[in-house]
Amino acid sequence: MNSKKKIVTLAGVSLVATAGVVASTNEVKADTTSDNAQAAATSQTADQQAQAKVDQAQSNVNSASQATSAAQSQLDSANAANSAAQADVNSQQAIVNDAQAKVDAATSSVSNAQDAETKAQQNADQASPANIQKAQDAIANQETQISKDADAINDANKAVSDAQSTVDAAQKKVNDATTARDNQQKNVDTASDAVKNAQAILDNSDQAKKEAQDALNKANQKVADDTVAVNNKQTDVNNAAEAKKNADEALKNANDAQNSAQKNKDVKQAIADEASVALADANTAVKDAQAKVDAINDKLASFNTITLPAGYKDDLIAYYNYFGNSNYNQDEANNLAQDLLKYRDQAMSQNKFKDNLSDDRVVDIDNLNSTDRAELSQFVASLINQVRTQMGTNLVISSPAADDYAEQVSQNYNKDNWNSADNGKHDQSALNNATDQLNISWNGENMGLDQSIFTTDYTVLTDGTKLPTGNKQTINDLKHLIYDDFISMMFDDADSAWGHATNFAGIDNFAAEKQAVGFSLDKFYNTHYDLVEANQKVEENSYTLPSINALTQKLADAKDDLSIKQTDQASKQKANDDAQNALSSANQVLVAAQNDVKDKTATAQEANDNLTTAQNDLATLQNQLSADQANQKQAQTTFDSFDADLATKQANLQKATDSLKAEQGRLAIAQADLDNANKALSDANNNLAQKKQVVENDNETLKVDNDKLVQLQNNLSDLQNAPKLLAAAKEQVATAQKALADAQEAYNVANDKLTSLKQTAAGTATNVSKAQQALAEAKNNEDAAKEVLDQAQQALTELRQKEALAKQVAEEQAKLAAEKEAKDNGYHIENNQVVDAKGNSVNGWTVKGNQIVSPTNATVDPAVSVTTNVNVDSKGQVQPQTRVTTNGVKTVAATESANPVATTTVQTREQYKQQLKSNNQLPQTGNNDSAILSLAGVALAAMLSLFGIKKREY
Repeated sequence: MNSKKKIVTLAGVSLVATAGVVASTNEVKADTTSDNAQAAATSQTADQQAQAKVDQAQSNVNSASQATSAAQSQLDSANAANSAAQADVNSQQAIVNDAQAKVDAATSSVSNAQDAETKAQQNADQASPANIQKAQDAIANQETQISKDADAINDANKAVSDAQSTVDAAQKKVNDATTARDNQQKNVDTASDAVKNAQAILDNSDQAKKEAQDALNKANQKVADDTVAVNNKQTDVNNAAEAKKNADEALKNANDAQNSAQKNKDVKQAIADEASVALADANTAVKDAQAKVDAINDKLASFNTITLPAGYKDDLIAYYNYFGNSNYNQDEANNLAQDLLKYRDQAMSQNKFKDNLSDDRVVDIDNLNSTDRAELSQFVASLINQVRTQMGTNLVISSPAADDYAEQVSQNYNKDNWNSADNGKHDQSALNNATDQLNISWNGENMGLDQSIFTTDYTVLTDGTKLPTGNKQTINDLKHLIYDDFISMMFDDADSAWGHATNFAGIDNFAAEKQAVGFSLDKFYNTHYDLVEANQKVEENSYTLPSINALTQKLADAKDDLSIKQTDQASKQKANDDAQNALSSANQVLVAAQNDVKDKTATAQEANDNLTTAQNDLATLQNQLSADQANQKQAQTTFDSFDADLATKQANLQKATDSLKAEQGRLAIAQADLDNANKALSDANNNLAQKKQVVENDNETLKVDNDKLVQLQNNLSDLQNAPKLLAAAKEQVATAQKALADAQEAYNVANDKLTSLKQTAAGTATNVSKAQQALAEAKNNEDAAKEVLDQAQQALTELRQKEALAKQVAEEQAKLAAEKEAKDNGYHIENNQVVDAKGNSVNGWTVKGNQIVSPTNATVDPAVSVTTNVNVDSKGQVQPQTRVTTNGVKTVAATESANPVATTTVQTREQYKQQLKSNNQLPQTGNNDSAILSLAGVALAAMLSLFGIKKREY
């Protein structure tokens, strides 16, 4: 069955109710009634309703205006918030971009550091004594090659020196040949002059004699000058010879220093090579010791342990011993059993399986071989012994015989087709038969019913680990399964009366003094932990069980050994560093000595060249002196010839002519010699250029070989310092990775913040959109409310105009009625009272000024015909008395002071109508019915103009 937990997610439905606003239009109709009271009441009600509508419309406008202002404020706030949010997004985007750039840079640094680590690891892998020796041999060979290069350069320099000597000799020959040619040319010139002089002497010319004297004087002076020059140049030659001697001595000393430096360097090289080998051996020893420590640490890190919670031991023993209590009570036993469960959570928490990468090899659990079964049995025995050590009970062993027994039990289970996961029982027949088959007695069996682990997709292990299905499992997973079984049996075994726990703990009375344990899997994938009596057969070839204490001791011993090796390595490292530093110093001294030899060689060569030049110059001057001395002698002879006889002069001319011919022949020979010397010099210079090119090539070869030597020395240093370089490279990788992690974390934080800010900005943008929509709706509502207000105000105005006109009509009607009543009954004023024609007081009528007022407040205007009489009172003063007649009503008014003039004023009907028109008043006299109808018509027309009449539309 598949017991995989399913999570059902229920999707909730949210219903949103939307409130709708229904606007209804009330049609106002004016009803007409003939009843004035009803009309007044209706008018008052209509007026109140119209005013209420105006007030309500005004209130709606005010509310709509406030809503618009609020919506505008909301939009302004939304825009401000959106602008701020977008600014935050832009600012954060810049931070994210910078963080990304730092991540990219850190990634590059990690890549570079990893490349360097890879090279350092390759170097460390190659840092074996053999490879170090190869590197040292390569250095020695390279140094030999450099020595050969130096010899070749020396030979080439010697060849250059020889070629230079040849050039110098050839140059000297050219110089000599040139001098000889020039001197011979002078001889020819002299011989030619001699012929001319002999001819002049024969001719006995005074001018020629004078020229001979001048030539003799010049020749004498020239010889004197040449002698001074020769002497001075001899001094230069002597100085150059001394300088050459000193340069040669300095060169000899430099060569001696170079030879000494070379010997010292060779000694230091031998010491450095020996120290390098010793360091390589020490590095290898440290590497091996560190590997041993690391291996033990790995084992300890993956060593699975079982720790009993404090109090568990005593409670388990108390529970087991209670079964032998004479006052045994099942309820108390159950309580004791349940008490042990209080340790379950703590034990589950503090005991966790540790994976071991070395156990990640895949096996077929249907066909476990003896080696795999032995490893798993030893793992079981190790767990049991950890528990028994804490319980103080006898330890178990693991052996091939115990493994065979457990395997035989599984085969017997398979043969009986016994699946304990189905029937919940042990197959004692299988156990007993195995005892008979192998002659090994069993004491107990614990089983893990784990068939579902490998056959269904089910999270089975206590710690939630999900093992793969199928028969292909790793040793690590099988050990994890065993550990899970063990934890459950030791700390969650109340349902089995803690029988599994007491079996493993070794406190069962059935436990033999010596026990062994074997492990197996049956075909149903149930695990068997079979405890047997460790007889001689079982004890034979028993395994040495892994022990954390033994591993801890091994680790301590390995660390001590590593410390010793590291101390020796440090000593060898210092010795190597000192030797390498001494070698480096010796190399520097040798290089300096070689450079000094080079400088001194150049100085000696320069001194030699200076001496050669001085000697050549001296020879030239000496030759010049000899030539000038011969010229002096010839000049003397020529001058003396002017005193010879004619025959002698003739013979001298002939001799001079013959001599000229001879000198001209020697000049041709001298020119040929010079040409030959120039050719030899050209050949020598070409040869010298070739030799110098050889030196240049050899120097370049030496440079390349020296660079290669440096590379080889660096390679040797890398090999000798491989652990240190690898550690530094690893540290650099760790540093770079931490920097990358920090940069990535900073980027993630910044990017998360950017995402949040973008979401906020999206929300503020949505708010802006909503606020804009709300503002538009508010403005529309406000416009609609204003339109309704305008309509209500217009209706109210029209209604009030209608009411005012109706009131005016009513008042005029009342006034006409009052006038008619007063006329018909002869109402007039007497003693400031209204009386009828009989002089009776009229109830409800009052006097106001010169007018009488009806109960309906209608007034009757003064009479149309007015007569004024003038009387003289008892005091002799003039007192006017006025009688006004209005519609037959006589009114006695108060007197006024006036001139004693009697005046009668009469108005015609037309004049009176004209006066009314000019006063914009309704007529006060005439046909009352006509007037009323006329006024009613005016009022009707006015109302029609106010409300309008048109065809009904649908």
